[in-house]
Amino acid sequence: MMRRLALVAALVLPGLAGAEVVRDISRPMVVVAGFDKARLVGEWFEVARSDSVLEVDCHGVTTAIAARDDSRFTLKIACHKGRVGGPVLPIDGVMAEVAPGLYQVRFVRLPQFGNLELAVLWAAEDDSMVVIGSALGQVGWVLTKVATPDEAAMQVGVQVLVDNGYALGAISPVKQ
Repeated sequence: MMRRLALVAALVLPGLAGAEVVRDISRPMVVVAGFDKARLVGEWFEVARSDSVLEVDCHGVTTAIAARDDSRFTLKIACHKGRVGGPVLPIDGVMAEVAPGLYQVRFVRLPQFGNLELAVLWAAEDDSMVVIGSALGQVGWVLTKVATPDEAAMQVGVQVLVDNGYALGAISPVKQ
């Protein structure tokens, strides 16, 4: 256990010092009104993201969101370090809904992040894609149910991040 914590610290903490501003926080974020949290449950592929100290050198990132008995969600992010087939760094957390489309996440092994506030900024009607961001810009994600969405769909997700204050140059595709 201590060895795993040391690995997490060694891989994540160096990125904290060099964190860049990726979101104009003077721009309000637009949260999906009346979002039903059950729509988040499932397996997701991270196909685009903003620069983030949370996922330094992560590739082939997948996210699993599962309902719990206590109305919260379990969040499991699998970050492949260095390359798509690289070793997996698990990033686990618990998500609690604070309002429709707004969540507080506490990462189990990363207490330095405190409670990260996440917002659902857009969701496809068929639940094939969701865009999630944080008010302070710590993360911005385009998540899909397929590993390689068509380019037009991905650009819709990227544009939602930009419309919510994220710098276009700070958003990158994630290879699966």
